[in-house]
Amino acid sequence: MGQSMYQVVLTPDEEGGFDAVVPDLPGCFSFGDTREEAIAMAADSAKTYVASLMLHGDPIPASSTYEVDGAAFMVFFEVDADYIVEGETVSAAEASRLLGVSPGRVTHMLDSGILKGYRRGRRTYVTIDSINDRIASNPGSDRPRAALG
Repeated sequence: MGQSMYQVVLTPDEEGGFDAVVPDLPGCFSFGDTREEAIAMAADSAKTYVASLMLHGDPIPASSTYEVDGAAFMVFFEVDADYIVEGETVSAAEASRLLGVSPGRVTHMLDSGILKGYRRGRRTYVTIDSINDRIASNPGSDRPRAALG
């Protein structure tokens, strides 16, 4: 897993909200309705960009800082090539139905690496392959039993 830090440059959008650009990652940009949202979306875009470079064995650009008009922020993230999710996905709600667990449990399984997926804004997606792998492993309830005695 690698650690990265890049500068994000925010500029107000003519139609409202903020455009966010990561100058060291050509073509890496995002948008948000608020400054905070734009920064978070830019950090996720940068993380995805760097993970894709890792996945394909491409060099990762060095981080620089630039004098800019407007606001600039540094974003830090940890990433590896596994951040890129390949294959067909379903919503977390559908994954919940397929696995017979709560949506909160699906989120926990994603966070712990049991399932593979990603979040885009407020929506969560889970790969069908990871759901099928989980079902095939016949995991049971995943709840530890209290010791008797």
